[in-house]
Amino acid sequence: MARVPYVSRDQLDAEGQQIYDTIREDRNAAEVGRQFRALLNSPKAAGYLTSLGTQLRFNSTMPDNLKELAIIMLAREWNSDLEWTGHSVMAKNAGLSEDSIEKVRTFKAEELTGDEAVIVKFVFEMLHEKNLTDASFNAAHKILGDRGVVELALTVGYYCAIDLAQIALKPEMEPGRVSTL
Repeated sequence: MARVPYVSRDQLDAEGQQIYDTIREDRNAAEVGRQFRALLNSPKAAGYLTSLGTQLRFNSTMPDNLKELAIIMLAREWNSDLEWTGHSVMAKNAGLSEDSIEKVRTFKAEELTGDEAVIVKFVFEMLHEKNLTDASFNAAHKILGDRGVVELALTVGYYCAIDLAQIALKPEMEPGRVSTL
């Protein structure tokens, strides 16, 4: 059970309803998902955070397979059933192999090669070493360029925020969904 109530659209004032509608429209969804409805207990903060997520997910210059690799690494790191269950499918649809996805799920991402290994190292260093070596930055920059490497760094920050909020608020999976983590 979630630690805070799920906020429905009709519980919000006009500004909050506009934020709710933006979250729903940005994700092309019939309804705002539970994790965002939990965040809507603070509508303006939820709006700012989800706007960043929209920009990073839908308007990034990063190749989709590498972006989704970073996202599922973060979902795995924080044991986020919600993020993993959705984004592992998106990762496959973006061209990430089932083998690569399974290596992330089973904490063997260091076995990945090529561009995937570069993203893994970038994310791993940020999370575990609280640092990013010049070599890892330069390798990612070579693949992604200026804008892409900034988007990768912000993707790490955004999904850490989302995953940590899930730890604190404990939103449940949507009805009928089962974790694949």
